Amino acid sequence: MSQPCLQNLRVLIVEDVNAIRSLVRRIVTGLGASEVHDAPDVATAWAALDTAPFDVMLLDYELAGEVGLSILEELRARTDHPNSDVAVVVLTGHAEAHVVKEAVQKGADAYLVKPVAPDVLGNRILQVLESRADQGPSAPESEVVWRRSTR
Repeated sequence: MSQPCLQNLRVLIVEDVNAIRSLVRRIVTGLGASEVHDAPDVATAWAALDTAPFDVMLLDYELAGEVGLSILEELRARTDHPNSDVAVVVLTGHAEAHVVKEAVQKGADAYLVKPVAPDVLGNRILQVLESRADQGPSAPESEVVWRRSTR
């Protein structure tokens, strides 16, 4: 399988853990993203979003005592904001159904559970962008699968 190519993409990584933020930066840079910005918290993320347009935001669910989805919810509500429709991939360690549901309700395009392989992350970003180009925002992509209990 060939490596996904994120050439010419502007990516914002919102992650409070420095080591993870650095790793994700290396992954998307290694996959060819032309411009990568990162933010360790909500305030820094807003500063970046208010300054430049992004193609995709990789957003952690839990940001040092804050819920990262607060950024997403407010951004989607601010339809006049230049990044209001940025593609958002929630990248988190939480795989619980209520967390995925919350991310979807607040406007996430996709959901990946950490740790994530570089090709999985790159391919998910490309899938989201292709889906948006083909038909506009649709049902979020997720790697999380639940089965109904037969009990």
